[in-house]
Amino acid sequence: MRAHPECIPCLINQGLNAVKKLNLPKEKEMEIATRSLKFLSQFDTFDRSPAYYAYFIQQIVKEISGEEDPFKDLKKLANEKAQELLSKVLKGTPDLKEALKLSAIGNFIDFAIKGVFDLERELQKLLDKDFLIFDYDKFLERLENAKSVFIIGDNAGEIVFDKVLVKTLKGMGKEVVYGVKGKPILNDATLEDAEEVSMTRLCKVIDNGSDKVGTWLEDCKREFVETFYSSDIVISKGQANFETLSSADRDLFFLLVAKCDPIGRETGGKRGELIFKYKPSKD
Repeated sequence: MRAHPECIPCLINQGLNAVKKLNLPKEKEMEIATRSLKFLSQFDTFDRSPAYYAYFIQQIVKEISGEEDPFKDLKKLANEKAQELLSKVLKGTPDLKEALKLSAIGNFIDFAIKGVFDLERELQKLLDKDFLIFDYDKFLERLENAKSVFIIGDNAGEIVFDKVLVKTLKGMGKEVVYGVKGKPILNDATLEDAEEVSMTRLCKVIDNGSDKVGTWLEDCKREFVETFYSSDIVISKGQANFETLSSADRDLFFLLVAKCDPIGRETGGKRGELIFKYKPSKD
């Protein structure tokens, strides 16, 4: 996916959102804004994914703030809040459709984009929605003969909701591997988050060895790439993974909430809607 015009102010705001969480002085905030603008202004055409530009802006944030993991405290808060919310919305043992929906709804827990908001109220709205795009029949078709499923995780907090999907798939006899970031970037889930929410007790968790926004396969370690291509089914969570994997040379399923108009257009969905979209391989 290539960046849309609307992505440019969003990229700046994403950097500034990190600054607000750190309570840095106004001059630091201005420095991050101006350096981000200078970085973006060097491009005549934006022919890369939004995640590509976001990564370099976050490096500016890290450099100026002196914080290697600016969202560390927010990630911990997101994990705690997600476990609290899940206990309220999870009734009994969910079926596969319900597990997919909960996993998609979990993608809404994204402080990097939305900042502070009424999480419980917003999640309840999503619970009352149906998927706008739901390639469920294709998923069942692929799942019938599949032995292995690789879920590429996205954010902290969200990983708690993903546990429901992992448990459901394992209950169907599938071998599940869950992928996380190798190093901190934005509020993306790392191995530390997987351990904190006990995902590591539930299934095999591998990190990609990278701190890039989204999933840049060329930057991921061998185990992650081999798992990506060898698994019978790959489920990619969230926007940044969609941005970076939509042109990947294999079939996969994207599971997310479309949080902006460009993602809505690219998925064929709409902003604010639940998306479960199948992408066939190029062959």
